Amino acid sequence: MIALIDKFNQVSMGEPSQDIIDLYKHIPEINELDNRAQPICRPLFSHSSLPNVLELTEVQTENFTFDRPFSYFVHVHHNQPLWAKNLDVIPTKILDEVRKGNCKLIFDNTLEGKSINGDKFLNPFYESIDKLKLPTKNIYFITNNLVAEKTHQEYHRADKINVISVMWNVFDIQRLIDQEDLPNEVSVDMEYKYKSVNIFKTKHFLKINRTNRNERDIFLLFLNFEKLLDKCLISFPELHKWPEYPEMFYKYIQKENINDLKTKLPFDIDETDETNHGPAGVGEGFFDADLAFNPIHYRNSFISIVMGAFAFDKDGYHLHSSTFNPMYCGHPIIQFAPYKTLEVMKQYGFKTFDKWWDESYDNEKDDWKRLQMIMDLVLEISEYDKKDLLHMYEDMKETLQHNISVLENYDIKTNLYDRIF
Repeated sequence: MIALIDKFNQVSMGEPSQDIIDLYKHIPEINELDNRAQPICRPLFSHSSLPNVLELTEVQTENFTFDRPFSYFVHVHHNQPLWAKNLDVIPTKILDEVRKGNCKLIFDNTLEGKSINGDKFLNPFYESIDKLKLPTKNIYFITNNLVAEKTHQEYHRADKINVISVMWNVFDIQRLIDQEDLPNEVSVDMEYKYKSVNIFKTKHFLKINRTNRNERDIFLLFLNFEKLLDKCLISFPELHKWPEYPEMFYKYIQKENINDLKTKLPFDIDETDETNHGPAGVGEGFFDADLAFNPIHYRNSFISIVMGAFAFDKDGYHLHSSTFNPMYCGHPIIQFAPYKTLEVMKQYGFKTFDKWWDESYDNEKDDWKRLQMIMDLVLEISEYDKKDLLHMYEDMKETLQHNISVLENYDIKTNLYDRIF
């Protein structure tokens, strides 16, 4: 199968050329601030890695005669309603070939996983499709939102596009292995033996955060207030301004606690943190939110505390490396994510840890209450003796190895290829 490429769909998301930016001059929203208050400008559509992943034959537009079927991939902007309303910036020739039934138009949303309900995506997307008179059967939306397919099935419309949910960051584990940022294979037996020998330096928790979010700030303030920092391996940059927190968190945001934590920041977990400061970018002097950590930290701790992406986004089940990397490295997780995320993970074959601690937080619909329940759980486990944690870890070895197997056997390439082509 041919994947057609041109200047439009080969542009870098992070470094678009000026002529591409000029295509969006009527869309000022592409100029924004990231969550570190740094200015960014990203095109609505950019280069997708999926043709390479699926091992398709890429052909330049000028070398193609349009006499046979082909596919056209674009990676999409994180602002779903914005790009959904502006499909008309896609090259006219491509849209014409979609109308003729010659082109599969594939929107790559694998790096994101926000809810697609109503005005968040499906409504503006279908409005654009209808306005442009595009047939739905050859249009694909591939997303890291693990419940997007179910959401779309319940959407009231007769003719629908193809929505495919994938655990994209499971596939990314192989990239990290190739870069030697994760081990080639993980034996939970060996992890247990390592922790047994090194129990004196093994921390209760691993808490990794490259960037700020409101829930991450309040959680660090909680750890500081409860004097739990010494029981954690932590990566955290700095506090930022936050909105009004619920009353249940007021004791954590008192001036004395805030100032005390600020004197301890940043928490640089290793050399990847120490050299990772500055404006967004790659290399020395820049900040790369996706820079991998040394996997030794998983060995030197018992439990990963995960702050999932879009934790407040109802029906936005976007699991990424912060969930999958610890599980691949033989870690149990306590995870702040959308309501019933653990239930969704079980549907994908994972086992969770309700045998060893209370996971009822997953059933709490109120987001902030769910976070408070996680704080209470962490506080409880922090009182465990390390020998008790080691015994618990030994008892959960089968569950941990099972989750590793799920990750190792997830065949995203074959599943995607079969469903598209």
